[in-house]
Amino acid sequence: MEKRLPDTLSARRAGMEDLPKIHRLERKKTLHYLNEKGLTLDRLTVDYQSPGFDPGKSVTLIEDQDGQLLGLVEVWDYADPPVHPYIWMTVDPAHEDQGLEGYLLEWAEERARQAIDRVDPELRVAARCNPLSLVGSSCKALLEAGFERIRHGFRMRIDLEEMPPEPVWPEGIHLKPYRPEDDARQVYEADEEVFMDHFGYVKEDPEEGFERFMHHMTGGDSYDPTLWFLAVEDGEIAAICLCRRDGYGDRDAGYVSSLGVRRAWRRRGLAQALLLHAFGEFYRRGKRAVELEVDAESLTGATDLYKKVGMFEHRRYDLYEKVLRPGKDISVNQLEDNQEETG
Repeated sequence: MEKRLPDTLSARRAGMEDLPKIHRLERKKTLHYLNEKGLTLDRLTVDYQSPGFDPGKSVTLIEDQDGQLLGLVEVWDYADPPVHPYIWMTVDPAHEDQGLEGYLLEWAEERARQAIDRVDPELRVAARCNPLSLVGSSCKALLEAGFERIRHGFRMRIDLEEMPPEPVWPEGIHLKPYRPEDDARQVYEADEEVFMDHFGYVKEDPEEGFERFMHHMTGGDSYDPTLWFLAVEDGEIAAICLCRRDGYGDRDAGYVSSLGVRRAWRRRGLAQALLLHAFGEFYRRGKRAVELEVDAESLTGATDLYKKVGMFEHRRYDLYEKVLRPGKDISVNQLEDNQEETG
């Protein structure tokens, strides 16, 4: 049944000129639930400028008669193939549980279904959404819309009260500085190999993937190439730890965007050494906390590693899914060939 808004509210597509009001709503929601400022306008702008993303087609806003933004939903289906259209929804805390979530999710599902025609007819297509677990109105609305909760993830954190222990490097491994003009492609390829063993991974065109990787990883005022740490053996990248100066929610914390060890170098303690090195570098730069995101049931054992080095579960996000078309699932759901442990 088609959802309708009250006569006092209206819906429209977004444009880049709406980013300041979108940012204000996202900040209001984050302050309400987490007492954090959330992502910056600069970071939000980078996201909306992603190659292949058009807010005029993929973002719907709900406003009152005064033009105040009360809710929004985004659909991200630019991957190739778009087997997992991703939905992000935000509703003003003062207007939760008033039907806005249902309206937004109905539009988002219809928009996500447009991706089906771009996917091989034999393949499964399923929309996904991972709201903060604290936002009960969103979680309830997803279940009412036919989504199923399939997994959850954490934002993990460590508070650095003192300089962390010095890392112990495996024999033959050394760190090398990241040189953007020479190393970008090799870092992307290493990152791809690492994430082939993560839940939900779908292989995509390498040229498009590289463009998006560089856009997201180097865009915004928090990018710092001196915080990209490469572990090398005999001139070959064995593992990566790619960090940003500031966290997405807490700008007083450092942030680890990507940490992983390539298959041939696993089980040697390399991930732990890289993580401790990153903690130490953040501490030297005046940061007293570091955060990262992780799948709670990580196929590579990452969650256990993070706890081992002193990180704790700071936030929880639930992953919901709704199958739009059944078929063969080409995303990673389990490891093959016993490829375990982050490193």
